[in-house]
Amino acid sequence: NNVIYVNNTSCAEVSTSKDNVISWKVPWVHHLFESGATVADAISTTYKILKAKGLYNGKIPYVVHIGGDGSTYDIGFQFLKAAIIRTSTMVEMNVYLKDQK
Repeated sequence: NNVIYVNNTSCAEVSTSKDNVISWKVPWVHHLFESGATVADAISTTYKILKAKGLYNGKIPYVVHIGGDGSTYDIGFQFLKAAIIRTSTMVEMNVYLKDQK
């Protein structure tokens, strides 16, 4: 599996990581409400820099940020906007947006 998940404090994070035991069977990072997009972008960019310098020989992993309304609309919007402006290559997932027409 070549995916790293970044998960903000949210309902999904609380229900899948209780008392230092996580349900995730893949690389997973928990971060604050507002900065998940920045963390996801930093992870993605780090792998690209390491690969360019010859310090990492594997496949560059996909980085997926799973966030709710706090990280993509409310207090985290400025971080998401900054990641978009930097032309980040991470993927943003928000369950609130998937059903919008």
